[in-house]
Amino acid sequence: MRRRWYALLSLGIALCLSPMVAVFWADGFAARHGCRLDEAGIYPCVVNGHDWGTTLGTAFLSGWLMLFTLPLAGLLSVVMLTLMLRARLRRRKS
Repeated sequence: MRRRWYALLSLGIALCLSPMVAVFWADGFAARHGCRLDEAGIYPCVVNGHDWGTTLGTAFLSGWLMLFTLPLAGLLSVVMLTLMLRARLRRRKS
């Protein structure tokens, strides 16, 4: 049962951090290919005949979700740490 909680909390933390990963990916991709990327708009970014501008813009703007997801990730981390410490203290007592 406890492993299931750890797995769910880890998944929740990973989902909360995914906007950060999307921002880093978009920034790196745009820098490697010389594309303009900012929050003011979506610009064309043609790489190998495919326009990545909309995808990059969407991924970059998903960073605003971090205003909500980072505090939630922090809360989930505290809950997970509390569960781990409680389990460790119980093992020491027995």
